[in-house]
Amino acid sequence: MQPPESLQALADPIYEAFYGLREQPFAISTDPRFLFLSSPHRRAYDELRTGLLRDESLLLLTGETGSGKTTLCRGVIGSLGDRTFSSILHQPYMTGPEMLRLILRDFGLVSREELRRGVLAGADVPQLLDVLESFLRSLVAIESRAIVVLDEAQSLSPTLLDEVRMLTAFERDGKRLVQIVMCGQPMLLNTLKTEPMYALNERITRRVALMPLSRDEVEAYINHRLTVAGGAPTVSFQGEAIHLIAELSRGLPRRVNVLCDRTLQEGRIQGAMSITAALVKRAAKALAGQHPAGGAVLGSDAEGPAGDVIPADEPIVAPSRPPWRIAAVAGALVLAGVAAYHLYARSVLTGDLGVPDAPAPVAAEAPGALPLPTAAEVDLLLKELASRPGGG
Repeated sequence: MQPPESLQALADPIYEAFYGLREQPFAISTDPRFLFLSSPHRRAYDELRTGLLRDESLLLLTGETGSGKTTLCRGVIGSLGDRTFSSILHQPYMTGPEMLRLILRDFGLVSREELRRGVLAGADVPQLLDVLESFLRSLVAIESRAIVVLDEAQSLSPTLLDEVRMLTAFERDGKRLVQIVMCGQPMLLNTLKTEPMYALNERITRRVALMPLSRDEVEAYINHRLTVAGGAPTVSFQGEAIHLIAELSRGLPRRVNVLCDRTLQEGRIQGAMSITAALVKRAAKALAGQHPAGGAVLGSDAEGPAGDVIPADEPIVAPSRPPWRIAAVAGALVLAGVAAYHLYARSVLTGDLGVPDAPAPVAAEAPGALPLPTAAEVDLLLKELASRPGGG
């Protein structure tokens, strides 16, 4: 175990500096450098790579939200060499022309500005397909390949899915000119079984399912990302902490990232170089929206009235008050209530009722927000774990 690199790191609120890490180890990104090939990820990686090398035109990758589908695709594409043109589309609600323009942009045929104001800005689907096919045919002579990854494919419209099928028909001398990888949640499988999707479903040559990580794989995944981010074991997760992270995340890498990132923040507050299950509990409760009363910060200990330290994961009970003080406070509240009601009554008789013209707008949920465990789910799981033999 290594101490922080300097006294400055001790004062830095960012946990990366405290733990001597070069970058954020658990960022929510699709950086292929952090790709961890667990058993299910290795199988999916090999399947996709084999299918692409065999010039198969349509491949399917399914997995729960946060299972690492996009990161895996980036890793596979990166392994195919510099002669690979790729387009990874994350906008499931686009139209057919929008999809084709984005593909042309990602392949390097046009810039963003040219798409807005150039010749192709008003082009229809047949014109865009003609431009794309001409480009794809030119790749054959230089022995290059083109790959399109459609992320969140379960949300694509039937019309767009049919246009995807049209792309797979491009070929020259018996070789497919573009390869499509559809990535989506398991519900995509049901969509493909419907009658309108029959023609598309028949063209899928390889189907890959990405499964969650096991408990041991969660531990290896955490250590892998810490190594990539820092290159040295400056911080470690205890066995009970790993077990709790695996339970709360359900083995989904994105959930592991979110929980570990908040746990390291809690560890920085405590100055802990070894991450315990208690820190994971505090992080999980904070992510679920549970905060201690009185504005106390999760992850730190509070002092009681006599200077005793109260652990942060225990409920903080307010000290008892003498009966006479309670009666005095209650009397003051009654008098304040009477005065407030008197002022309100006068305002009703003499002034505006203050009713707004329209209700306040409801804040919309951020698109793509991660469905983290609720407070009730966290409490239920922690109680269940505590009741198991050896739990706590």
